Amino acid sequence: MVARNELLIETVGLTRIYGDGNVKALDNVNLRISSGELASIMGPSGSGKSTLLNMLGALDQPTSGSVIVAGHDLSSLKDVDTFRARTVGFVFQLHNLLPTLNARENVEVPMMGHAGAAERRARAEELLKIVGLADRMDHLPSQLSGGQRQRVAVARALANNPPLVLADEPTGNLDSESGLDLIRLIHELNDSQGTTFVLVTHDPAVARQTSRVIVMADGRILREDIIGSPLQEDLKMWQHSGLGRRILSGEMEELKKLNLSKKQVESVKELLESS
Repeated sequence: MVARNELLIETVGLTRIYGDGNVKALDNVNLRISSGELASIMGPSGSGKSTLLNMLGALDQPTSGSVIVAGHDLSSLKDVDTFRARTVGFVFQLHNLLPTLNARENVEVPMMGHAGAAERRARAEELLKIVGLADRMDHLPSQLSGGQRQRVAVARALANNPPLVLADEPTGNLDSESGLDLIRLIHELNDSQGTTFVLVTHDPAVARQTSRVIVMADGRILREDIIGSPLQEDLKMWQHSGLGRRILSGEMEELKKLNLSKKQVESVKELLESS
């Protein structure tokens, strides 16, 4: 297990090209994430977010560059399945629970071949209690709400006590209240167990609940923002909006359409520059 605040993930010149070289999903990505972080990856569709997540989870291989997770260079792994089982947990937008197994049995699945029946059952019950589903252990996925199914998926991701959990749009199919409940749960697990979470999301409200936002476009990392107070994050979002960029660049002709005086523009510009 990697100690908290030590380097857990590093990519160096990570590039992934599909087909005949026409699609460059990742383009020279250099990223470092420490153990115990709660980070999010944002960007438009096709920006490389999910491809990067797949690389970190050893679900895909780079065209060039390297991925190092928990001290392992993924290109030199001899047993990828064992590495994933012990090191990485996955939570997907579609929970991917087995419909014929109850919640406890679904959580036990990743432990098959790694623990005995009694140990698997005890660990699954412990995890379902942690995620608030102690009274739903014997329920099938069809008998659970969307939020409850995602909680089972989180418990399943933690089954083998991995240092890293990768979540691809985990709130994508949830209503806003269930989504916030899930993010609160991830926060609690990050704080109490030190598990590192990396989330891909389109939702700024979800990203603002993490400690660092990695913004991608065209297969590259555009910037990384350390999350501050809600007010600071509102200012950052405004800063990177179309209006914010116009104010910062002083495009007075466009801003005149909003009936903003030069003094008002300068005041707002000063505020945005301080964020």
